[in-house]
Amino acid sequence: MTTAASFESLFRALDFERPLDVDNSVDAALYVADMHTTNGVSPVDELRTNIEMSERPGTWLFTGHRGVGKSTELRRMAADLRKQGHLVIVADMGEYLNLAEPVNTETLLLTLAAALADGADHALGGQRLEVGYAQRLWDYLTTTEIALTELSPQLSLGDSKLSFKAQLKDNPVFRERVVKAVQGALGTLAAQVREFAKTVASDLRAQRGDTARVILILDSLERLRVTGADAQVCYDAIARTFDVNGEHLKMVFIDVIYSVPPYLPFLVPRIGSYFGVEVCTLPHVKVFETPSTLNQVDKDAATPLTPCATGVALMVSSVQKRYPAVEQLIPRAMLERLALASSGSVRDYFRLIKSVCTKAKVANAAVPLQGDQWVSMAEQVLRNEMPLAKDDKAWLREVRKTHGTGLDSMANLHQLARLFDSGVILNYRNGRDWCDVHYLLQRDLAE
Repeated sequence: MTTAASFESLFRALDFERPLDVDNSVDAALYVADMHTTNGVSPVDELRTNIEMSERPGTWLFTGHRGVGKSTELRRMAADLRKQGHLVIVADMGEYLNLAEPVNTETLLLTLAAALADGADHALGGQRLEVGYAQRLWDYLTTTEIALTELSPQLSLGDSKLSFKAQLKDNPVFRERVVKAVQGALGTLAAQVREFAKTVASDLRAQRGDTARVILILDSLERLRVTGADAQVCYDAIARTFDVNGEHLKMVFIDVIYSVPPYLPFLVPRIGSYFGVEVCTLPHVKVFETPSTLNQVDKDAATPLTPCATGVALMVSSVQKRYPAVEQLIPRAMLERLALASSGSVRDYFRLIKSVCTKAKVANAAVPLQGDQWVSMAEQVLRNEMPLAKDDKAWLREVRKTHGTGLDSMANLHQLARLFDSGVILNYRNGRDWCDVHYLLQRDLAE
């Protein structure tokens, strides 16, 4: 194998866009356990245990920055729950919603129902003699008080499920007409979606017994984008959906897990109490030790972070499992430095290594790589994605000193949400939750 081919193979092995499915033996071999475990407790295992111990279906909130492994962990939890006989549906909401637009409760409810219909048709439809769940959903929406019949001509007569799903995501005119059709009838729409969920739960119990539950996981909602001139409008829409209209998101007859943006608990500080649950947060991988100043009252200056050998080793292991010969190309010390540069984001770690691969292949570099330039060039690419305004720097210096959010006024919640959404402020959990500024930006905050 040539050097160029080796770098190309490593590059291709680091696919960060596709979550691992631990039900698949190939993916299971790539999975690194305990990357997010603190004091023997994994946040996702804690969420699963809460579901298992609850006497009735509930509404659950799951969050974390993009790239920390949420989708993989949710699929691992789904596999564990399926072993108990439950019907677990994992829906990528990016296939149902345009995540670049403001969300509203009406379209979220409709896409929830569409995802439930898709999953139920796949898992239970083959054993039914009646019409499929997607058709049943459309019947609910066109023969009840929610008068969507005028939208029927826009849908394919051959496959209402696929057309309805595609129209909701890609056709803004259709979405506007749907919202207009249900305007003033949000409570009725929520009731009809709950009734539809009840039929799926009843069918499941008839097939698998009274202890079987329907668990719907709505993944990727954390990717709802809030950028540009309409950022505050988007923030307000997300907060209104899960705060003011939160009651309508409780399905009662089935468990629903919403994967929400990491800034939502800050926009709506008491959101956990609204839903009667603790928000499950998947933190960044612990590549830094808990700051020694975390429990100090007076913090006059930021203290340098100390690398956490265990967390860094887990990050390196995530690459070794995908490409065992990686250290023949990139020395371990370089892999460890890149792990720190990622701040504990698996996604960014893979991106940094792929950037090194590209540059090394172009330069036809000798292996194993030598010198600091490879890491420095990759770091700069990531650093350039996080520009800082002067006001941001003042805020972030406070975060560095206190390891809190730096929030000095509730009027600045939207600014805090923006810094979380852009990955400038990150969340860790080393015994307790704490925050810090992305590692690559810390030198820019020196006063």
